[in-house]
Amino acid sequence: MPPADKSKADRLKETIRLLKELQRVGFHETDPGYMEIKRIMTQWVNDGEKVSAVVCFIRHGRDAHVELPKRADKAASINLKVVEVPENDAVEE
Repeated sequence: MPPADKSKADRLKETIRLLKELQRVGFHETDPGYMEIKRIMTQWVNDGEKVSAVVCFIRHGRDAHVELPKRADKAASINLKVVEVPENDAVEE
């Protein structure tokens, strides 16, 4: 028997926890990347469908890999990865 779908209440709790954690590590609510993650997560809370997305935080030099599961046996996650800048695009001093 497959695991049950994650409840709307559980999706909301995970969304709040992850958004607060983004703020705690320095991402402001007005950052375009933060607002995009919030939009994606709001849609997930409402429809419960699995989401895998990559959101760019250009000012922070990071990509956020967002995983929002449908099933209750998996946790929602956001993994921040450093974006490598090619050497020819690096700022010269």
